[in-house]
Amino acid sequence: MVGAGAGFRGPVARPGRARVPKSRLVLLLGGGVGLLAGMWTGLSRAGLAVGTGPAAHHGVLMTLGFLGTLIALERAVAYRAVWAYVAPALSGVSVVWLLAGGSVAGSGLLFAAAGTLVVIVYAHTWVAHREPYLALMGIGGIAWVVAALLWTVGASPIRLAPILASFLVLTIVGERLELSRLRRPSRAATRRLLAAIATFVAGVALTWFARDPGLLVAGIGLLATTAWFARNDVARVTIRQPGLPRFAAVCMLAGYVWLAVGGALWIALGMRAGGALIHDAAVHAVFLGFVLSMVMGHAPIILPAVLRVALPYRPVVWLPLVLLHVTVGMRVAADLSGSTWGRGISAASNVGALMLFVAVSIVIAYRERHPSPREQPPDASTASVRSPTPMEGGTTL
Repeated sequence: MVGAGAGFRGPVARPGRARVPKSRLVLLLGGGVGLLAGMWTGLSRAGLAVGTGPAAHHGVLMTLGFLGTLIALERAVAYRAVWAYVAPALSGVSVVWLLAGGSVAGSGLLFAAAGTLVVIVYAHTWVAHREPYLALMGIGGIAWVVAALLWTVGASPIRLAPILASFLVLTIVGERLELSRLRRPSRAATRRLLAAIATFVAGVALTWFARDPGLLVAGIGLLATTAWFARNDVARVTIRQPGLPRFAAVCMLAGYVWLAVGGALWIALGMRAGGALIHDAAVHAVFLGFVLSMVMGHAPIILPAVLRVALPYRPVVWLPLVLLHVTVGMRVAADLSGSTWGRGISAASNVGALMLFVAVSIVIAYRERHPSPREQPPDASTASVRSPTPMEGGTTL
């Protein structure tokens, strides 16, 4: 998911009319179903959608059904083993199972099995490359499995939120740490990041036994992690470059701002400064502001790597990005103020930003794949597809 603009060194080769792998497209559509279900249940929780459906499972659908499927698919593509594709298949089936009226237990076990396979992929990679970023992503995968199993036995969304957040945060941080090698942080700097992450993970684990102290510790860990990336992330350099590098860098840096907001709100919760309203604001700051900003910044890498479909930079992509962050700000403000109408408007606007980004991406990809005669390059018939390397950001979410 993360990595697009941070290590970007130049445009990806034009795919021309290379065949789209249909099996990968089907698996990606499974994540799309998770996205649609997550958005619909989110609107239901805000009182805007007709019929509630599995509205209580909104967080799981968005985190494991949508994002988990995308991460599992990208990992499978990078690992290049047929069995690894079972993970995104199981995750997608889990979403369909739940939407079709299947039991939460059945869906949860499917999610847990998918997460377990992702962890195995990380473990196999770790054997060959013993790098800290792989350990972080592997721990994030374990958090996926733990969250799925706890959901299976009836854990509440409030109790699951920190664990689901740790899955995404650790996955993203691990991949950003991989790319930070472009700036070669010192061993001391890397140790400071690992200490911040260890604090965050310890706090998340503690929430299950003592929620308030756990949130306090986890929030401190998030703030320390954000401070590290504010100083060391290569996005500070690539933001000076035009086009895709600047766009992706803004996505990264804006996402870190929301991660810091989420950490501060968790600290406030841990100090008993608020209740459900602050919880909701913290969740939306992390899951919407931080995570989805990362998704937007790295879509130009995910599609070429997974589907062999180019998604070149076009200035119009700034529109959904700006809309996302404006509406996340509205959502957090509405949560903190307890405004029912504000939450409804901001929820609909959040969905609008996501749908606009999807629509813009589809149009750009289609026009790139089917250029007009004036746009057709002289050598388009011989253009080849090349998946980005890790140093160019060819990693997930």
